[in-house]
Amino acid sequence: FGPTRQVARLEGSKAFAKAFMERHGIPTGRYVVVPDYAKAVEHVRRVDYPVVIKASGLAAGKGVIVPADRAEAEAALHQMMVERVFGAAGDEVVIEERLYGQEASVLAFCDGRTVAVMPPAQDHKAIFDGDRGPNTGGMGAYAPARIVTPALLEETTRLVLQRAVDGLAEEGTPYVGVLYAGLMLTATGVRVL
Repeated sequence: FGPTRQVARLEGSKAFAKAFMERHGIPTGRYVVVPDYAKAVEHVRRVDYPVVIKASGLAAGKGVIVPADRAEAEAALHQMMVERVFGAAGDEVVIEERLYGQEASVLAFCDGRTVAVMPPAQDHKAIFDGDRGPNTGGMGAYAPARIVTPALLEETTRLVLQRAVDGLAEEGTPYVGVLYAGLMLTATGVRVL
């Protein structure tokens, strides 16, 4: 019960997770994966939408920076890729479209084919009240999160969790364990972070 090394890449590599979601039609934000600092800065300067900068590897829950502007985005890239504040986790970054809405988490027990969804939760990541300040590894959580309506939970189960389990099975890595989906509830539907 739990992920194999192959499946654990969903958590251990944001680049792998984004590519997996793209292959299996799981809704997520636009993104690029960049292993080069100069190219990352060039991309941030070129896009016409706000971004989120993510260290691709594991960074103890702190490898995501939500910059207020391009200057902060470039500073985040410098911290991750040049100063290496997250170590090897920042050798490759995911530059992602910033999504707006409420965040929620949905977890499900999986047997390799089906999902049994748990009550949705919301956690608090920003260090200060009002969602201000840098992200932390987590400042608390509660469940059930009423923001996730029964219809939204059904949509998440169908479009996110079941597609992930089906995709893992199709790729020869069926998953038995608890699958976690970090979500943004946007005006145009659920997106996986």
